[in-house]
Amino acid sequence: MSDTPMAGTGRTVRFLTLSTARELGILLCLSVMFPFLIHIIPVPQDSRLGVRLLPMFYAPLLAALVGRQGTAFAVALLAPWLNWALTSHPAPAGASMMSLQLLVFVAAMRALLARAGARWFLAAPAYLACMAVAALAAAMLPSLIDGRGALSWAIASVSSGLPGLFILVAINWMVLRYYPPGGRGGGPRFA
Repeated sequence: MSDTPMAGTGRTVRFLTLSTARELGILLCLSVMFPFLIHIIPVPQDSRLGVRLLPMFYAPLLAALVGRQGTAFAVALLAPWLNWALTSHPAPAGASMMSLQLLVFVAAMRALLARAGARWFLAAPAYLACMAVAALAAAMLPSLIDGRGALSWAIASVSSGLPGLFILVAINWMVLRYYPPGGRGGGPRFA
């Protein structure tokens, strides 16, 4: 990593500053903690709360709303693999699909924030966009979803994830309410 100025720019190029590393570390810890806490809630054997409450999306949503763009994409890419490394869940095919979903989710959130401004409901269309792209990817690579039909998988995922979608919208609303953009709130940034 070079601390010398780039030719003609007059500024120092740093890829990982202390504040970025701290932000990334906190968000990656949250990306492991949220699913872990959801999965230790006692439920009947046939209920899978992770699929219903979408805890993998919480930290990337926070990163997209208040983090830097690079941090948001790094959390989206690394969170499923970090969870796999620490807990063996999701399986590698699932982690690949989850990384794709989270990357599209963050990209959609950032695009919606830039286009529509900070709105309380943006998590919903971003989640639906990520599921549409995931369905296309699953249609091209059925092994990512264990060979099931892509459309039926996507519909089942969205319908079972409705409680989680409401949680994402609630998190979106709370961040905008209690950590507003601009001024001293420091909320959603477009950096």
